[in-house]
Amino acid sequence: MRVVLCHGVFDLLHCGHIVHLQQARGFGDTLVVSLVADKFVDKKKPLINNERERMFSLRALRCVDDVILCEAPGPEDILRSLRPSIYVRGSEYINQSKPEYTVVKGLGIAVGFTRTVPPHTSEIIDRVLRNEKIRPSAHS
Repeated sequence: MRVVLCHGVFDLLHCGHIVHLQQARGFGDTLVVSLVADKFVDKKKPLINNERERMFSLRALRCVDDVILCEAPGPEDILRSLRPSIYVRGSEYINQSKPEYTVVKGLGIAVGFTRTVPPHTSEIIDRVLRNEKIRPSAHS
């Protein structure tokens, strides 16, 4: 069984998150999400939803099999204990050097990337703050 691990904050769950998680699920048989605990979220970006609310929303998605609260600044400990077949991030992380990549490489865990689909959470928050009207989608 191929276990896939995704890691992130997943605040204000939106279609970009859902597409990312659906694509990640396609890399394996089971999708586990490592959720950043409130105390480790970047303070420059205040949370909209607390960790309990974020975990609840993620668990409600059909593509997500399990959610683990990450009680550390990064997912390194979870990677070591879970030892997933593949660690998946969004395409915006392709050329970034993340601390967990050293652990992933050392354990021989494959890394995969999903195609990032807008909007980003910060764009949605900016839109709300500007009281901007939502444009009709191509599917409307």
